[in-house]
This record gives sequence, structure tokens and C-alpha cells, in this order.
Amino acid sequence: MRLPSARRTATRAMTALAALLLPITAPADVFAVADHDPLVVRTAAGAVRGAVGPGGGRIFQGIPFATPPTGALRWRPPRPPAPWSGIRDATAPGHPCPQPPLTLLPDGGPVLPGESNRTGSTSEDCLFLNVWTPAHTRGRAWPVLVWLHGGGNAYGAGSDYDGSALARHGVVVVTVNYRLGALGFLAHPALSAESSDRASGDYGLMDQQAALRWVRHNIGVFGGDRHRVTLGGQSAGSADTCLNIASPTAKGLFHRAVQQSGSCVSDTALAPLTLAVAEQRGSSFAASVGCTDPAAAAACLRAAPVTELIADDSGASSLWAANTGPRVLPLSPRAAWSAGRANAVPVLSGSTHDEYRYFTALRVDLLGGGPLTPAAYAALIKAQYPAEAAAILDTYPASAYPSPNVAYSAVGTDRFFACPARGDSRLYSGRVPVYAYEFNDPEAPPFIPAPHTPQGAFHASELAYLFPMDSLRPLTPAQRRLSVTMTGYWARFAATGNPNGPGSPVWPRYTTDRDGVQVLAPNRTAPTADFAADHRCAFWQRDGVS
Repeated sequence: MRLPSARRTATRAMTALAALLLPITAPADVFAVADHDPLVVRTAAGAVRGAVGPGGGRIFQGIPFATPPTGALRWRPPRPPAPWSGIRDATAPGHPCPQPPLTLLPDGGPVLPGESNRTGSTSEDCLFLNVWTPAHTRGRAWPVLVWLHGGGNAYGAGSDYDGSALARHGVVVVTVNYRLGALGFLAHPALSAESSDRASGDYGLMDQQAALRWVRHNIGVFGGDRHRVTLGGQSAGSADTCLNIASPTAKGLFHRAVQQSGSCVSDTALAPLTLAVAEQRGSSFAASVGCTDPAAAAACLRAAPVTELIADDSGASSLWAANTGPRVLPLSPRAAWSAGRANAVPVLSGSTHDEYRYFTALRVDLLGGGPLTPAAYAALIKAQYPAEAAAILDTYPASAYPSPNVAYSAVGTDRFFACPARGDSRLYSGRVPVYAYEFNDPEAPPFIPAPHTPQGAFHASELAYLFPMDSLRPLTPAQRRLSVTMTGYWARFAATGNPNGPGSPVWPRYTTDRDGVQVLAPNRTAPTADFAADHRCAFWQRDGVS
């Protein structure tokens, strides 16, 4: 099935869319909460004033954690923010990093519920973070969750996420912006030549680590414990979390990790490119914006309008990925684990049961002209997987599913999400505690209309159970109970590295022998050993990882 040419650019963009507690006494901080106003907090760079949030906690938005990466600082490592005098207003989010709006629905609506997806952004002054605190923080040191948004490293913003539900469970939640698209992940020989390590790319990962350093230096004044920091994310944010686990420059910056629907280890996951491949793609991208002279490429790229850099109609990169070679990621994640050089921290990791149905609903139903026929399904598999098509169609025959759309979704779910998530769990569990899950609410509130594809537990559907989303259909009572269970699990994991606690169903630690995951569903929260068979992971196995 060939999508109409007018839709192919949108389709490339959407491929990218394919993170209780007993407080302990806080150590003395060099910065103090202002006694006269609990909404004023003094960070290392200056004072900020926040607002009261749901449940009596506090919200601080739009706090700069780095100098704006503009002008000569475009495609350079982030620098600490400049200090300010007086009290900075922190009651509204800062700009999202540059990205086009994702208003791709036939009615002009966004395809994801975040505000950044509706508005887009052209501001490179975007390195901001947001902090959500529990209601009582004085004299306490609560665990911290630093959240990396998804969006294929090309879309999204930290301000799209509401940390109030987790804060009510006793977690300080920090949501982070990082440079996206070409501005965050472009590698180019001219940029490598001016770098001290003769490499380029991974600026988005550097931003994430700059945010973690900000947390280490500042989170105490918000009631957070700098010694209990969890790094987590969903989709690309999950893959980036996976990369930070493998990064030597992230060592000591976080103590646990949460990966939701995004891997970086398996061959079918969002694995990093090599520097050489990334530079080749970067050179093609530079040529597409008129920077063809190697000697002048760096200056030309820095002079290019941001609108040209985020358009990316060249096809040079349909999905912006990190690359190995820069100091931040010298080895691939698999090699880092094999060499004993990964940041071995406890991991909570999983996926949703019907991940790819979202992409099928969007790319086939809404943007591709309608549902697949059996013949169109076979043709699409042959086009996308020419070397494996016969085996895939034999393993996933259209006749075995309610519709060809559902069959096609099962292929994408298993290949790109479910089995790579299991691969990460299998790799990590030999070194660290791992708690694996599968979110499986077949009635999760949908993001988009889907006339021909029942979306089930689609990609990102679990986020509304962790981060309240007013733009979606309200959760039912049973779904709200699941939300309470999940936020409790996530909060206890952030506090102790173990999600288990009184009042919640037992969640067994993952082992390769048991090979089980915790099912998270409104009518069942319990372990299952059927995950690998359900998702045909033996079929997709690559080098023993998946």
C-alpha cells in the first residue's frame, strides 16, 4: 500500500512518534527556602517564585537549567545558566524547543495531547525544566523523578506533563526540555572538526545530563533528595534513558531508571548510529538547507533560519537518533554493558500491549486513505520487510486477526516495542534488579479517532494513568484505581528501587528463568509468563538480545 505523496512527509514525521514514601531528614542545604513565602525558592542561579498546585503541592515552571543555545552556541554543549537578580517568575512554562506543530489530523487537530504538539515552537531559548513538589517538603528529602518526554527526539516538551499525581505519592517530579531534531542530534564533519573530541551530535543527550546536574545542585531546596534520583521517560525519552544508562558522562547523576516503550539495545530498537553514519546523514541534511561547502558548513548551519532546520523535508532523517563517538556515548549500549561500563542501576521497564495500533490508526486510517485489505497488508509487509516478508506473513497471517489493520499492528508492536523491551530486561537483569511490566487496558482513552483500528493499549496510552491529561476522556472508576496502583508502584520504585509495598499486588522481580512481566490492567494486576509467546519474541530474536 503506497500512501499518497502529500501524506508521506507527515508519515515520516509520525514515525518519530513511534517515565508510601517515608521521608528522611534532609541534609542542610546551602540554599534555603524563603521563610516569608513558601512559593519562593532560591536556586544556585537565583530565586524563583512558583504556584500552588493540586493537592497543596507546589509547581515551578520555566526554570532555565542552561544558557540559551543560540547563535554561536548552536550545536555546542550546554553551558550553565547565567545568574539573575530579584525573583524570577516560575508560574508559566518556558518555550518548547524548536519543532513543527503536529496538527496532522484531517480537522487540523494535533495527533498527541500535549500543548507543544498543538503549537510547535521556533524558539531556541528553550532549555527549561519544571518542578512539581509534594505538599510538605520542609525538613524532608523526597525521591526525585526526572522525566524525559517522548516524540521521536523531534517533538514534545517537559511542560506537556503534569507531575501532580506522582507528587501526591511523595515524589518531586522534574520534567525537562532538550534540544530536538537537527538542533539536538545533528552530526556533521564540520561540527566534529571544531570539537575537542573530534565528534558531534548527541546535544540533546548533553542537555538531559545538564538537567540532571542542575537537579544534583538544586533539588534539595525543592524538598528533593539528590541521592535518590530516578531518570525516566517514554518512547524516545525511554530510549534516551537507555542511552544515559550507557553514558559515562551520566555516571552518578541518577540512581534508578524507568523505561516506558523505548529501547536502545536490540537491533529493532532505537539504537544509536555510528558517528560515521550520523555524519553522512548530517551532510545530506546540511546540503538540503543550502550548506554544501565543507569549509563553510558550520558557519552556514549556524546562520540557517530555525524554520528551515525544523522543516526537514529532505528525507535525510525521518527519525533523529543519538550516535556513538562523542564523549557522551563512546560505546553502543550493548558494548557498554558487555564491557561492564554501563551505569548499573535498578530499572523499571515495559511496554503497552497494542503499541503499534496508534501508528496504524494514524498512518493508515487517517492519513493513508483507509483500512488495509488482505492484499494491501501483504504488499505493505513486502515493501517494508523485503527480506523477511514471507516469514512475517506466515507468522502473522491476516486471517488470524480481526482485520488486516490489527495484523499489521501486531507486527509493529512485537518488532519495535514488546520484544526490544524484553531484550533490555534480559540484558539488565544479570546485573541489576529489573521490574518489567505490560500495560494492557483495552479501553484506554484514545488520543485520535480510529474508525477502523481498535486502539486498545496503544503507544503512550499508559501516560494518562501517571500524568493527568485533561484533554482526554476522563478515566473510569476502574481506570482511576489502576492509576493509583501505577503511581504508587512508580513512586515506591523512585524511593527504594523496588515498586512493591503495602496495599498493592506483589510485583515479582524479573529474571530470565521466569521471564515474566507484571500485567497492569483495570481488571488484573498480576504477573504473567506469557509475554514472550504472546508477542512472538522467539521469531524476532536478534543475537540473543530480544
